Amino acid sequence: MKLSEFQKYLTKQNINLTFLTSPDPNITYFTQTKPSHAFLIIKPKEAEFLVTKLDAKPRIKNIATNYFTTGWEKKLSNNKIKTIGINKELLSVHYQEKLQKIYPKAKFVDVSNQLKLLRSQKTPEETKKIAKACKITSEAFNELINNFKCKTEQDVAFFLEKYMKDKGCEIAFPTIAATSKNGAIPHHVTSNQKLRKGFMVLDFGACYKNYNADMTRMVYLGKPSKEEKEFYNLLLNSQLAAIEEIKDKQKFMHLDKTARSKLGKYNKYFVHSLGHGIGVEVHEDPKFKEHIINQNHVFTIEPGIYFKNKFGMRIEDTLVFKGKTKILTTAPKELPLLRI
Repeated sequence: MKLSEFQKYLTKQNINLTFLTSPDPNITYFTQTKPSHAFLIIKPKEAEFLVTKLDAKPRIKNIATNYFTTGWEKKLSNNKIKTIGINKELLSVHYQEKLQKIYPKAKFVDVSNQLKLLRSQKTPEETKKIAKACKITSEAFNELINNFKCKTEQDVAFFLEKYMKDKGCEIAFPTIAATSKNGAIPHHVTSNQKLRKGFMVLDFGACYKNYNADMTRMVYLGKPSKEEKEFYNLLLNSQLAAIEEIKDKQKFMHLDKTARSKLGKYNKYFVHSLGHGIGVEVHEDPKFKEHIINQNHVFTIEPGIYFKNKFGMRIEDTLVFKGKTKILTTAPKELPLLRI
């Protein structure tokens, strides 16, 4: 994934090599694998992937793969290296000290922003993988609604996760199933709480070949009141209004302001960002507070409102922008009514 682009950047900046260590997600980005522990050394003209013997040694185009063993530091030692690129946000002090000993005359340069920039605009292959993850995520929700027999939050999460795993996916993140007042906690930890009458928040996603989906849907257990239906429609209209404003070079924060304005007096109960970029990480660039929309950005739109000790709601889709907006999470957003 854009290895040659990054190598051109190293040449231009006179950086001798970039050293990435597990669990840096950029290793997964460049190698398209998830090693248990590894180093990735990228030079302007070559790259080497060092894995332990606990992992299979993958074949990767334009990257040499080898095992590293005890004494790897001496094998890499080089006092001619003058400049090393590091991902400062994720490199531990422990490994920074090791690198200083391995390359005693080198200075460190933070390349994290360049790595984020490369990853923020997806290739067609990346978009295809995210779209597949979103398809399976949407299918899991539809299957749940059509075969609903759950009694607890954990039952719901288990059903969704089993479906996604049966389709050859990993889980992007621990599934949130939040019934009744638990839904007022945006990052509620799914428990053995028995399902109760009212709204239930379902926030989940599949991970297909290292690429993630993120979707939130609401269901109602029982029969909603007129007021509850109005709250749901208010939130849905907020999300749809933000999606309608997506266009090239638009500020992400404009979408945020649009969503909040649609919520009117209830916007004070919207306590988080409208969305985030997504790819090999569930949360990555582009950041809504800092960036504008560009071609091949993949991101979420997820307004929510939360009433403490009462209920919460969130509606979330993963989208891709390629001149036009395409919603990749296609599960219906009409509020399903389920019996418990």
